[in-house]
Amino acid sequence: MSSTLPPLLPSAAAAAAARPTGEAAPRFLGPMAKSILVMCIVSAVCWAGCVVLALLLHNSAWLQEQLHGADLSWVPPSLRWFGRHAVAVNLGLFALCVAGAVACWGLLRRQRWALWTFMALLVLTALLNFVGVWVIDEIFRYLIVHLPGHMDPADADQVRTDLRLQRVLYTGITVMTALSFAALHAWLLLRLQRPDVQRWFNRNAST
Repeated sequence: MSSTLPPLLPSAAAAAAARPTGEAAPRFLGPMAKSILVMCIVSAVCWAGCVVLALLLHNSAWLQEQLHGADLSWVPPSLRWFGRHAVAVNLGLFALCVAGAVACWGLLRRQRWALWTFMALLVLTALLNFVGVWVIDEIFRYLIVHLPGHMDPADADQVRTDLRLQRVLYTGITVMTALSFAALHAWLLLRLQRPDVQRWFNRNAST
């Protein structure tokens, strides 16, 4: 009568080695941080160029001569404000991109301060998108009201009609874009507060 031996059970050490350790980062975190890091670096370079251009225009005697005494009542207040503070605005956006790049680098390095910085930047950039909606709408609103006085009334009515349609179109596009990014940022905020992400950063903080 033959007998077969029971299959060998894995040893305790082998079982422990096969068991997942939970040390792996959440799958989405690395690709997200790397892609946003690249985008922030490219944007920072672009805004740095805008800073240089704004400085050149601000110090341009020709531009100051052209604007001196010119009637700018048709220009929306927001654009006039941006024109007066063009250097500061571009510097601020450059700093925002640099902060985003640093936060993404910190995420890849598993730094908890980077997680909170990244989440704060998500909220800030979502709000800035809605500021852009307001600026676009104000530009069209001012253009509709401040048409050149020498225009023929029939032509002026047609231009106003066209501008109203464009206002609805472009404002609608910017609103939908801002809402889409706000929804994406809200999803990321919720995802970054999930237990797996929090454990990943807490484990590094406790070591």
